[in-house]
Amino acid sequence: MLLQGIRQRLPAALPPELIAAALLLAGGAVLRLYALGGLPPGFNHDETAAAYDAWALLHYGIDRNGFSWPVHFVSWGSGQNALYSYLAMPFIALGGLTVAVARLPMALSGVLTLFLMWRIGERAGGRGFALLVLLLLSLSSWHIMASRWANEANLLPFVLLLSVYFLSREDRGRFHIQAIAVAVLALSVYAYGTAYAFAPLFLTLVLVWLMLNRLADWRRLLALCALAGIVALPIMLLVAINSLGWDTIEVLGVSIPRYSGPPRYEKISLLFSGDGERFWSNWPRLSGLLLNWSGGLSPGRLMWFGPLPPLAILLALVGLAIALYRAKAQRDYGVHLLLVFWFGAALVVALLAPAQIIRVNALWLPAIYLIGAGAYYIGRRRRVILYGLTAAYIAYSGLFFDQYLRNYGDVMGAASYFRIGVGAAIERAVAAAGEEAIYVADHPVEPLQPYIYALFYTRTPPREYRATRVVATPNAAFKQHLAYGQFVFVAPWRREGEKHYWGLLHSGGIDLDAIAHYVLDASAVAELATAGLVMERYGNYYYAYNPAVAAAGPARGPLLRIDRPAVAEPPVAQARFSIYREGNGLTYYKENCADADTREKFFLHFIPVNAADLPAERRELGFANRDFRFDDYGALYGRNCWAVVPLPDYPVAGIRTGQFVDGKGEIWRAEFR
Repeated sequence: MLLQGIRQRLPAALPPELIAAALLLAGGAVLRLYALGGLPPGFNHDETAAAYDAWALLHYGIDRNGFSWPVHFVSWGSGQNALYSYLAMPFIALGGLTVAVARLPMALSGVLTLFLMWRIGERAGGRGFALLVLLLLSLSSWHIMASRWANEANLLPFVLLLSVYFLSREDRGRFHIQAIAVAVLALSVYAYGTAYAFAPLFLTLVLVWLMLNRLADWRRLLALCALAGIVALPIMLLVAINSLGWDTIEVLGVSIPRYSGPPRYEKISLLFSGDGERFWSNWPRLSGLLLNWSGGLSPGRLMWFGPLPPLAILLALVGLAIALYRAKAQRDYGVHLLLVFWFGAALVVALLAPAQIIRVNALWLPAIYLIGAGAYYIGRRRRVILYGLTAAYIAYSGLFFDQYLRNYGDVMGAASYFRIGVGAAIERAVAAAGEEAIYVADHPVEPLQPYIYALFYTRTPPREYRATRVVATPNAAFKQHLAYGQFVFVAPWRREGEKHYWGLLHSGGIDLDAIAHYVLDASAVAELATAGLVMERYGNYYYAYNPAVAAAGPARGPLLRIDRPAVAEPPVAQARFSIYREGNGLTYYKENCADADTREKFFLHFIPVNAADLPAERRELGFANRDFRFDDYGALYGRNCWAVVPLPDYPVAGIRTGQFVDGKGEIWRAEFR
């Protein structure tokens, strides 16, 4: 009756369903855009990295690792998806490098996702069904959090939905519409690594769906496959480069890089690791996520609010069954079946990825759609059930909003996901320290590369950063930074001539006394106490400064800038590395060092003066062997490599050393006495 009354008072051009959809879209936009720079509070390290690399490319044409316009970032050492950073560049160009601007493209993609889901639902099941699906998505706790968190992986669901949107259009039989849909689907491999497995599987199902609907012949299918291959070719080359040990490719200024560490995609998909045991152990975790019984603390989850409402997956199974029944009994191969194909492909890929909300994020949009389909089917027969489910869902969402607005910052701050307060602390430290060294000590248990925050909040040019960085593990999955410029990423220590310490000390939920005991050594604690330093708290960070020095003006002191280590001259051998013999160590040194110089294994053979000094199993060979990785003994200092390997404690008559690639022989060799 109420709906009929509203319809009588409105012109035909404005049906009530359209007004309701507009209200839901507007409300959903507010939920995704409100206070974007402060909720979540702070900034996650992956958000920071994506935003800084976008800014660096925009202004300098290279990312922080020196690659020009890469199809995929090396980032921490093992790779990071680049599509979101490229989409963020126009926003950063207009609004600057800020937290809100960095998150804005993700939030807008979330708002556009609402519109696309509504249009798809309208074409598939009419206005009533579209409204229900729009309501479910606009109030979804998962989608609200994902839209407000600029982790580049959260872009994947939007890209996939955009592809499905084109396939849902009335003119989907036209080749150019199908080509756009397939090209967008292929573009998803630049959004997140799980798409390496999902995209080809879903593309196969899309082609089957087109054939079932008699929308494409075999010539068109081949053309669509070729188009997908062309769009995804750079990523296929990226996987080949990093799986087969090829070198970085650069064509017309576009880089396809080789990572300095092991590829990250091997960690987020069992397809590459081939770990069958993890495959079977993944079932219980994935089941828990689908039922909202597990998932643990993560930026994509708050308390017991998971990606789907509790037990809602049962409604999705109803929707799935109805779509399959219609396909079999009624030969209805419409959009419902396409969403079933999406859900099925995402479920298969989810079993190949360690079950976490973000790593299986291709699953949640089709799951929400099928939940809507199941609820709508039940509601057409028992409206009271639909009304009850809708009311329960709105109440559930209201509880989520209350917790998200009041408690999310505290929960994530205690977990150190968003490093609350680090931006204000770094800016204050830079203003007070002048040229004095600034010490940054990150969480002692789970270090998450605090150097990226210094780069972001100081807008450090990437070439300046690369020229002054000190990296202890250059070939690790996560390069451990010791310093760059005036920043030192360890606990404060005393150096000759320094009187003051400048620090950002992360509490990790620990009280001040505990952090001083846990992070700083005894001499540094005593120095802080006697130097008259004042400790101020910013969120979960403590900032130490000397008020007398700050009041007197910028303090002047030495920077930690090591461009060339102190080594003896001349070298005892000269090859790819200059090799020096100093005291009881062998020093390897190279200027203008590239990642490729340190990636492969080093061999080191010691020929003793007395063969009796060798272990029994080595005496027949006549030398002792100490193969090593550069990370075991070396570090990058600015652009230079420096490693010091200890010599054995017995007299050595000769030394052979170099680098080799397993199965491919030596790269270089040097022999000396």
